[in-house]
Amino acid sequence: MNYDVIISGGGLLGLITAIGLSNDSVSVAVIEKNNLPHVIDDNRAFAISQGSKKILEKLGIWQFVESEAEPIFDICILDGNSPITVHYNHKMVGAEPMGYIINNVIIWNAINNNFLSKLNIYFPRSYKTIACDSGCVEVTLDNNQQSISSLLICAEGKNSKLPELFSMPVMKFDYRQSSIVFNVEHELHHQNLAVEWFFPGGPLAILPMKGGYASSIVWTERSEISKMLMNLPEEEFIIELKKRFGSYFGEIKLEGERKSYPLSFAFAKRLHKSRVLLIGDAAHSIHPVAGQGLNLGIRDVESVIRQITAARASGVDIGSSYLLKKISRDRYFDNFTMALATDGLDRIFSNRIFCTKALRNFGLIVVENSDFLKKYLIRHAMGLR
Repeated sequence: MNYDVIISGGGLLGLITAIGLSNDSVSVAVIEKNNLPHVIDDNRAFAISQGSKKILEKLGIWQFVESEAEPIFDICILDGNSPITVHYNHKMVGAEPMGYIINNVIIWNAINNNFLSKLNIYFPRSYKTIACDSGCVEVTLDNNQQSISSLLICAEGKNSKLPELFSMPVMKFDYRQSSIVFNVEHELHHQNLAVEWFFPGGPLAILPMKGGYASSIVWTERSEISKMLMNLPEEEFIIELKKRFGSYFGEIKLEGERKSYPLSFAFAKRLHKSRVLLIGDAAHSIHPVAGQGLNLGIRDVESVIRQITAARASGVDIGSSYLLKKISRDRYFDNFTMALATDGLDRIFSNRIFCTKALRNFGLIVVENSDFLKKYLIRHAMGLR
């Protein structure tokens, strides 16, 4: 079979890319090693920035999740037990929310129910060989079926073997931290406030969920501490959580299971080679400290769709080195600065050294008292340029 684009990886970003390209009459095939539709109920919630919301609107996806999206109107940053806080109010830059919190299941159901049947997906399938030449990419699947395209997009996630296969260098290291993700119900209304609370072991994020009396928690700790916390009975786990949570939302109780995810960093030094392009976590797996991983990937998707459709309309080879360099230039600075910022935030705030603590407290005071800096950081968090 011949296609304009083959996407390896039928995760969220792979499917969103396929939806966007198909909307613009680009023929796409998706290769996914697992069964579809995905039924993923792992208690995770996604923070969708205002910029990402606009992209999903343009792709026709947002209308199917909008009713279940809880807006974020304010963000509060706290440093452990320090009295110094930074408060971001969305009204400083406009009337729209800073972003939205959406349960993982809601997005997957929207894609499974409204788009999956319209896409060309090979599953459960993996590639056996990939051959690139000056004119095309030829992919042979594990059932010996062959497909040819002008471009192969890798959306396989941070454990992808494609960068290694095509000698695309990736910088990697382990944070030696894990994030425990779970939901809580609480006594007081969250007032559409998102909280990022920094502790020596890592940040604790409290994200407002639909209904007002539930929040998604992302609790990052050193891996050995996370393992201990995961092994605690529910009652003892809540006691440990309250030590950090305080009385912020009154009485709290767990809703559903706890899941733990080890954290690591990966950053591709180049995004393309031959006719292969990396997007999403295959290109950049960043620390979840600011909840920007998915938003960064969605911006990858927007750039890819916009530039491929424009090139195709102009008769340009969509797998050409010229176009892939153009996409890479468009995305590299955003990817690099976000990776640097999230890594830096984790290192600065997960630090007990007195001088570092004094410096970050000074920084928080400066930000809290500067409308200019606040507006800039709010717009950045909203994904607006």
